[in-house]
Amino acid sequence: MINKSKIITIVQSDGSLSTNLIARGLFSVFERLNKTCAVIDLRSAGNDMFWSVYHDNIKYVDDTMKVIKDINAVMLRTYLNPKKEVLCVKEKGLEAFRTGEFESLIKGVSSIYENIIVAVCSGIFEIEKDVILSDAVLLPFENDPVSFEKFKKFYMRLLPLNSKDLNVIPVSFSCDWNLSLVSRNEDDSLKDAVRFKLNSKNIYEISDPDFLFRDKSDPFTESLYGLISKIENVNMAAVKNDFGEDSQQYQNLKEKLHKDLVERMKEYLNEKDLIKLRTIIREKTEQLLQIYNINPALKTKNKLIKEISDDMVGLGILEDMLADNEITEIMVNGGQNIYIEKKGKLQQTDIFFRDINRLKIIIDRIVSGVGRHIDDASPIVDARLKDGSRVNAIISPVALNGPVLTIRKFSKHKLSSADIVAYGSATEEMMEFLKKAVSLKKNILISGGTGTGKTTLLNVVSSFIGNDERIVTIEDSAELQLQQEHVVRLETRAKSIEGTAEITIRQLVVNALRMRPDRIIVGECRSGEALDMLQAMNTGHDGSMTTVHSNSCRDAVARLVVMSLMAGVDLPEKSIISMIASAINVIVQIKRFPDGKRKISEICLLKKTDSGNLQQYEFIPVFVYDVQDDKYKKITEVCL
Repeated sequence: MINKSKIITIVQSDGSLSTNLIARGLFSVFERLNKTCAVIDLRSAGNDMFWSVYHDNIKYVDDTMKVIKDINAVMLRTYLNPKKEVLCVKEKGLEAFRTGEFESLIKGVSSIYENIIVAVCSGIFEIEKDVILSDAVLLPFENDPVSFEKFKKFYMRLLPLNSKDLNVIPVSFSCDWNLSLVSRNEDDSLKDAVRFKLNSKNIYEISDPDFLFRDKSDPFTESLYGLISKIENVNMAAVKNDFGEDSQQYQNLKEKLHKDLVERMKEYLNEKDLIKLRTIIREKTEQLLQIYNINPALKTKNKLIKEISDDMVGLGILEDMLADNEITEIMVNGGQNIYIEKKGKLQQTDIFFRDINRLKIIIDRIVSGVGRHIDDASPIVDARLKDGSRVNAIISPVALNGPVLTIRKFSKHKLSSADIVAYGSATEEMMEFLKKAVSLKKNILISGGTGTGKTTLLNVVSSFIGNDERIVTIEDSAELQLQQEHVVRLETRAKSIEGTAEITIRQLVVNALRMRPDRIIVGECRSGEALDMLQAMNTGHDGSMTTVHSNSCRDAVARLVVMSLMAGVDLPEKSIISMIASAINVIVQIKRFPDGKRKISEICLLKKTDSGNLQQYEFIPVFVYDVQDDKYKKITEVCL
């Protein structure tokens, strides 16, 4: 359970009438009993008509999610009514909240209210994810054969989870317009149902905004209080047994299950479908628990199965951090100290690896997944996760305090230029300037420090390229997410165990010239490949792009000079500067500020000059971010 709040989920399997009446009845009674309550209606914006009786309180889930992400729990209380609140969705369905956002919403609202009523359609209610957040699940149905069959199908899916920690409560509605009633003796699933009787008259009365569900002699209100009595009896106490999540018994059980599962999963070594593997692990774990004659509480068992699945097919304790959209970087220092970057700020977590070997297994799993290896002879490796997140791992003898793993996450939501503007990282005029530069096939250099968002901005700027061009991307670890149709992606290859077969960025840049590219995009120039990139830009491949690590636009040019000299070609510095002045047209500088925000700090044009001195170029600042005034200023009116 997330916290002390009681979460009551009403699953609508057909018509909305019964769900609406239960939700409104519970909401009204909790309010009169001075129990704080919130309703979260995740069905559709169409239900606003029903909740219009609470028009002074109603807010949207979509807006609340933005608030939860941006402010803390104390400020959230000032945004929501601390006694009662009704939240509806603007967009139909729960799909928008399927990436961990639903749990974030519940967690945020649970810090305020004693009772939370969630109304959701059965079609988007996920047994595995949503039940674990609920204390009681109400299944309303009208007492006719069609509605009953829909109810029964869903009830049978939930029945194995019905326990002292989760109350599954059938709610039967007998209406005077039903064509054929279901006999009470027809099915055992009806024996514990709470029954409501409706007719046209009391439907009209109950729908009145002034109806307070106070008179217990009213048949509907009497049944409502019977339902509340069942809900109030839901066991909210924390699990107190030998298998508490922090106990040694829990860890011992987990270790035993893990060991026995390894043997039972050998026949699935070639299975690539992770969802199928997790399902098999759940089934095998439940079988083993029966063999052990151990029956932990539902939430403890679900947590146990999740952790074992994460260990066996995922990245162990890192899985929850990878699923958290607010975390942008994960830093594991030797297993015992794990740091994260959240909203641009570093913070230490209370999570750690109990066994350093588990961390080594995870590192091996990551690097082997992209055809790389790490060992004492080759202790440093760059890799990527399936979602494109960048990974760097380093082990002994180079890392003295144990393996170090750094994961740079990339947002599942592909950012657009509008997002960059919305985040305050640039202005619309600046993005239009870059869009025009791309359309005119200007060569663009993006510069910035570590973690400033160079790759993210490169993705956004590259989105301005049309679909009628052939683009070749070259990276150490493939991270770029170009949306165009004609994209060729190239990735370097590390040395083999024998120390051979390495393919470098330099080799890929040279090879790309033979692939008839309209544009070449190099994820990052770090060394001698800078010279090859400059040569490509100067030999007809206009509109190319790359990034460098640097602190300013001027420093970026100096870095290019140094990296070009690292190519080992005997060229005078003057010639390299001339090459840079001819090749690079636009430089974009990004900075990360102390508050964690990332902004484009300046955009400059690089113009080649005809003067005879060594400085064969000049900087023309176009846009500059003024830190003191917190404003973007246009310095020069230029024609690209």
